Amino acid sequence: MPEKKRLVEISNATYSYPQTSVEALKNISLSISEGEYIAVLGCNGSGKSTLARMLSGFFSPDSGSVQINGDIIPGIVFQQPKEQIVAGVVERDTAFGPQNLDMDKSEIELRTMECLSVVSLADKALSRTFELSLGQTQRLAFSGILALFPDLLILDEVTAMLDPASRTEILQLIDKWNRSGHAIVHITHDRDEAMRAGRIIVMENASLVFDGPRTDFFSRTDLQLKLFGDDSILFSSDDGIKTEGEISLRAKNLTFSYPGQKVFENISLELRSGTLTALTGPSGCGKSTLFECLSGLKECEGEILASERPVLSLQESEAALFETYAADDVAFGPKKRGVKGEALVERVKNSMELCGLPYGTFADRGTFNLSGGEKRKLSLAGTVALDSQIVIFDEPTSALDPISRIKVLQMMRSLARSGKTVLFSTHRMEEADYADVQISWKKLNGSSKSEAESKLEDKTSPESGLKKMGVMQNSSILKSLQKTSAALMAPPKAPRSLIGSMPAVIKTLLFMVLFFTTVAAGNAYFLLSMLALSIAYALLSKYPLRKTLTAFVKLLPWLLFFAAVQFFLYSSSADSSTVIFEKGFLRLTRGKIENTLKIFVRAPAILTILGTYIYTTSEREIMDGISGLLKPLAMIKIPVRYFVLVIGIMFRFIPLLLDELSGIIKTQLIRGAFDGKKGFAKLKILIPLFVPLILQTFRKSQYLADALTARYFR
Repeated sequence: MPEKKRLVEISNATYSYPQTSVEALKNISLSISEGEYIAVLGCNGSGKSTLARMLSGFFSPDSGSVQINGDIIPGIVFQQPKEQIVAGVVERDTAFGPQNLDMDKSEIELRTMECLSVVSLADKALSRTFELSLGQTQRLAFSGILALFPDLLILDEVTAMLDPASRTEILQLIDKWNRSGHAIVHITHDRDEAMRAGRIIVMENASLVFDGPRTDFFSRTDLQLKLFGDDSILFSSDDGIKTEGEISLRAKNLTFSYPGQKVFENISLELRSGTLTALTGPSGCGKSTLFECLSGLKECEGEILASERPVLSLQESEAALFETYAADDVAFGPKKRGVKGEALVERVKNSMELCGLPYGTFADRGTFNLSGGEKRKLSLAGTVALDSQIVIFDEPTSALDPISRIKVLQMMRSLARSGKTVLFSTHRMEEADYADVQISWKKLNGSSKSEAESKLEDKTSPESGLKKMGVMQNSSILKSLQKTSAALMAPPKAPRSLIGSMPAVIKTLLFMVLFFTTVAAGNAYFLLSMLALSIAYALLSKYPLRKTLTAFVKLLPWLLFFAAVQFFLYSSSADSSTVIFEKGFLRLTRGKIENTLKIFVRAPAILTILGTYIYTTSEREIMDGISGLLKPLAMIKIPVRYFVLVIGIMFRFIPLLLDELSGIIKTQLIRGAFDGKKGFAKLKILIPLFVPLILQTFRKSQYLADALTARYFR
């Protein structure tokens, strides 16, 4: 039997991330051959994701060596799916990798639809990527890498956010991919998923502690207990199942829709104090949206009654973190609620311990230096520290190792035992079985309005203490951000037009000529002609000019401010134009009026040109167009790729950062930062948000660069 081709060889590799002294990998040695199926196991923070990135060639070790066979295509699906999305529309994102491999158009289209069908997203092909649920985003990330047809497929927790049916489909696909001769490296916390592999690797404290056949691993009870724990302790409690208690939350006939898409209709439910309730349902069905409605972050039809406003722990944990140090992040909410001194320290310590983050170890750790699982536990601790009577957790155990999952389930049970009302969502039936009450999304969303009303009729007396819950104060900020993000993205499918059908290079050249001419124009009459030309450009592109009008109205206060600044700071001594009015220090000249009018002509012209270009040009075409224009420089060995990459990131990055800011503001709203704040007081709270947003910008730019590299953008 011929020897299998060696794909990757790692020898004595050690690695530390920049500006840290902690070793992320210690003296790692292993090799991977074609056709192998390897499962990588280990607790959160053990170094698994770092190993995956090293196998993909993202960085070289500080010492030791990594050799990747130059004839192979490695493909990696990251742990955080949003980090891997590079396009604004679903089908464009999956097509991005094959485009970079210089395939012909028919092959790209075939691979795109085939891979989207495999991950059950074919019906979402024209949807915006930011509209997908986190589970759907994870499937899209998988589809984008699968479209490369990689020889070595590296999967970092790709099933963590999937419902059982989707998870089964993905696992079957992985099996099929391996049977066709491709190598698989699957990082997982799941025992059943590990059973599918022929070889098991176990990591602990950045070191490799086991590497051998599956049969050898499953004969090691010590390793299995360390990795998977003993979940029998969850069901050995004599506390008993509770289903009775005072009703603390009642939702009646809730309906929520996005433009052109109904998410759920006529949902009714009740939650009782002292109970732990699990909500199960497929990825993308609307669970997260329902939770945001219940907590007041989104407005929906229907009625919500509760003893107090519920607090929500967001599914996307990293977006819920904004302080520099872990303990400060947990302390943020309690401080807003007036907790101080020793009581605050005790609250933070207890919350962190309850969520599996020992205070002594993690209090002074940098928030964004934590592993993915540690970040999730920190975001849970920040919610627990609020000490609210009604607590909602959205997929709280996602991407956690088994022992951490048990710890989180016990934490929620502890909260319920103390009299709180606890609701959580999960894709794991064993976790749902642990709850006092299980709610199936299919059953919840399948009732007619009359049935929903009858379920709750006359169950609560007026003395129950429930009060009507409205939309959280200041949540209008979120609506504004969402509208702005949508306005800055190309539509899923723009109508055919003269401009839209041009080659990418010609479209980009035309845009640059119009844009920079308008920016540089100094003559008022020339500016008016450029405004007219921008309108003609928009009409030839079938661009809806109402978008420009909407953006102009939103910018009007800022334009007025800058016009006023320019008006008063404009040098009178240098202005020899006709004086129209003069009194004291106020001197009105023709030059000042012309300069002010230029602002209000230039702004709509620029907005129209920029909006039209984004409307008619996909992310790929933007980068292709700029690459084409800079090709003469590339021919003389000037590295233009990085400039092209920066431009591509800018167009993708604006909606990405708005989405990031939305997550930060959601958490701030939940933790009470904006309570009772209006006008300048609200502005004072928003200003410090730019610090975590800037930090997120640096991280996201690196993530996006990695995502482009993973799709072989050269």
